[in-house]
This record gives sequence, structure tokens and C-alpha cells, in this order.
Amino acid sequence: MNFERAKSIILIILVGTSIFLTWSIWTYEPEYDPFEQSSEFIKIKSDVQIVSDVIKPVSILFHGNGQHFQTSNPVEINEMEKEFSQWRFSSIKEVSVKRLQRKFDDFVHEDGSIEIEFSDDIPLALYKTVLNITDKEVPEFSFDRIIIKQKDISGKESAVYFVSYDQEEIYQGMVDSKKLRNFMDSFYRDSYDKHPEYTAETINSKKTLFVPENPVEINRLEYYIDYLDIGNLKNALFIFPKFVRQEPVSVGEEYTDGTRLMTVNKDHYLISYINPAQKSIGSSSDLLQKSIDFINDHDGWEDNNYRFAYMSENEQRVVFRLFVNGYPTFNESGMTEIEQIWGKEEIYSYDRPYFSLDSVLPSEGAVKILPSGKEVLNKLKSKDNIDFKSVEDISIGYKLNKSLDSKLVTLVTLDPTWYYRIGDKWFMVPFEEDTGGDQSGLE
Repeated sequence: MNFERAKSIILIILVGTSIFLTWSIWTYEPEYDPFEQSSEFIKIKSDVQIVSDVIKPVSILFHGNGQHFQTSNPVEINEMEKEFSQWRFSSIKEVSVKRLQRKFDDFVHEDGSIEIEFSDDIPLALYKTVLNITDKEVPEFSFDRIIIKQKDISGKESAVYFVSYDQEEIYQGMVDSKKLRNFMDSFYRDSYDKHPEYTAETINSKKTLFVPENPVEINRLEYYIDYLDIGNLKNALFIFPKFVRQEPVSVGEEYTDGTRLMTVNKDHYLISYINPAQKSIGSSSDLLQKSIDFINDHDGWEDNNYRFAYMSENEQRVVFRLFVNGYPTFNESGMTEIEQIWGKEEIYSYDRPYFSLDSVLPSEGAVKILPSGKEVLNKLKSKDNIDFKSVEDISIGYKLNKSLDSKLVTLVTLDPTWYYRIGDKWFMVPFEEDTGGDQSGLE
């Protein structure tokens, strides 16, 4: 092989190699992990709450010798919850009122019992994460109170009852009798000395409410507030945050990616998020759990005082409410609620405050004397524009108002007030000093 032929072969090899490399560069497609624009938001972990943190009893009723006593003290409620969360529940089954041979209301409020009340019906399958239920499967049943009866404690195991008050349904689970006796000894026997007396009021054929016999002394409170990071919320709620446009509006700011919209109301420190593509309502058996998870994943529990308050599976709607010292708080603009409505595949709307209570201020003359429960009942009965037989709950709550101190620092004031509920809406009891309290509903 002569020199000229060797050069030609080397040149052909080089040209061929160049063509191959050029083709490889042009046709190269890197392999990426698949990304679906669906319900996967960016997750920003904040203070994670579990079911037992968010779903709490709102009150404990003690019935005995024709008298009724109640507590909403969060310390005592936590002690009770710690006790019954350690029991072993077994053999969960339905119990008919007919077999119990008494009226439903008489069974629920019977002498010698403890009534542990929740804000709204809770799926037993979800609350199983709090209770130690040994059954492999639990009924598709929701309850709003747990009842322990002194007279039913006997033998090795005794019944504890799960009750849906509105549906008039009762299920029972069996628990070690020794643990129940210890529980009654710890919390029931001295309830007369520790707690204020309540009076029973029959609202209608299916509803009895309990209100305090005497006026209630309770403190007004003032708090400095802290703020959630709006940028974190924006990044969490939009799938592609870098494509989100920000525009000023009269109340504050709007953020949009062309489909989703987040409005920041700087007057009332509120966030309103909506995804119109999810307008059609879906269905979900785990509505409450995924609502808790959503807030966990989106920087939502900056204030750990929010508790489950209301759920509508038909509307796919869940509401969490701010509680302070065991009392619910209310505000006509929505500054004390986190509300979610779920669409077919993901969240449809999400409304919430973007502030949290920081530090409480000492305040002179902070004590307020609220009228007795009897006075509340008489006031509601006297108002022609209130359907007394439709009242479903009566409670002391805090009315939240915002203000500025001398240093132009934002404060919120929590003013103790009587409230009543019809359906899912709360109203101020219209005493003379509360102007317009019976006109506007607070969800």
C-alpha cells in the first residue's frame, strides 16, 4: 500500500467519524424523569400536624344526679385524650337505640356518663389513627361524640359508644373494664367540684343543648401577629411559579399563571386561591385526611391553633377554625378560618389567613363577664327573626378584630362573645351591646 492510498483511507475514516458525531449531536435526546402537570404541587414542609393535632374534642360533658358539668379546658381535654388513645378497642359494631330500650336523647345524656364532644362528624376510619382499634376493618361510620357510661362498666370488657347525634346512630367498641374504671375515677368523680354547672335546654324533639347556669368570667386578649411567607405560598400553589405574573389590585395583589389565581387581601391578611379548571366537584372517602395533608405540604400550619370545625362531603368542603384557650374564634371577613373545596382531581379553592398569633399582650381591665346560658336562651327565644328550634349549637367564642398600636404595629383583639349556630353558620347572640350580631353569618 503506497502513501497516497493510506492518506485516502485515513481521510475517509475521519470524514465518516465526523458525519457520525454530527448526526449523534443533532439527534441526541436526553432522558428525563417524566413530569405530569396534574395535582402535584411543590411541597413546602412546615410544622406538620397529624390527625390527633387537628381533630380535637371541643368539650367534655359530665352527667350525674340530674346535674350537668362541662369543661373546654384544653389541658384537661389533652389529658383525657392521652388516656383513651392508649386503650385497645375491639369488636366495633352498630347498636340500635331500640335494643337499648330508651329514647336516643336519653341514652346520649344519661346520668353517670361522660360525653366527649367534637365539632362535627369524624369518619371512624380516619380517627382510627388516634385510637388503638384492633379490628382489621372498621365500619363506614362518622361520629361527633364518644360516650362512656358508669353503669355499663362490668366484667372483663365494657362498651364505649361512638355516636352520630344528627344521624341518631350508635356504634360500640369493647375496652378493658379496668382502664374504664381508672378513667372514671380520674375524671368523672370530682367533676362536680372542678367544673361549672350547666343546664339542659330541649331545642326540639331531636336536640338538647347545655349552657352554663351562671355568668361566665373570661379574659379579653390582645396579640401581636406574625405573617406567613407569601412567596412560599405562591411557590407551593402554582405548578410553574416562575411563569406566575403579579399585578397590584385595590385590596392588595393578584398572582396568576393564566389559569390559577391567588389574591392577597392586605386589608384582612387573607389568601384566596382558585383553580377554575377544577370547578366540577369530585368525590372522596378520604376528604378530611387529604385536607390535612394539603395544609401540611403547603406551609399551612404556621399557627398550630387551628382545629377541624366542619366538613361537607356533598360540597367536598372542609373548614378548620382558629381556637384559643379552648374557645373557637370568629371574624366576619374569614380571618379565623382555613377553608378548602376540592375539585375532581385536586384543590378547587383555598381560602385562609396569612398571619398567625405571635405573643399575647398584658391588658388592663381585660376581664369580661358574659351573661349566663339561661340569659342567652331567653334572648334567642325573644327574637322574632331567629328560628329557635333550628339552633344547633350555642358556645362562647372570641370575636377577632384587628387594630394598630401607637407604634403602627398590627394587633388583633379577641373579645369574648356568645355565639349560636344554625346549619354551618355561626351568629353572635344579639345582646344590646352587640349591634347587628344576628344579621350576618360566620361560616
